Amino acid sequence: MSATTTWKCPQCGMDWAVSNRKCPADGYVNMPACVSLVSAKTGKVADISASARLGKAVFKQRFADDDAQFASDEQFEIVRDTDAVAWVLRHVAGARNPTYYNGAEVPPGGCELVTGGVISVGKSRMRLTVQFK
Repeated sequence: MSATTTWKCPQCGMDWAVSNRKCPADGYVNMPACVSLVSAKTGKVADISASARLGKAVFKQRFADDDAQFASDEQFEIVRDTDAVAWVLRHVAGARNPTYYNGAEVPPGGCELVTGGVISVGKSRMRLTVQFK
């Protein structure tokens, strides 16, 4: 099975290389419609289709993970950045524990999410695997 190397713009109908995240002809943004976060501990999933801030209450309700106690009310945000044509993770200033992505603290400007990436509160709590739909 070969990897997909092109995508078809639904607006203009032209094929473009996957490296073109935005259609050069009409500006259509080619990015996943939804980010799915999967709890490593419980296997429960939360789908995010618009920019959102997540924290303790969401972690308790959606993931049923007792590690939610280590998160702040607002721990991090996931942003659908159409300028960068990417889903971006940003730590919320004032959260009591740092947010990590793939084992490194999220930088002040945030970082791009990729399939299989792991978000955590601190180095090891509330481990959430990133998937796209």
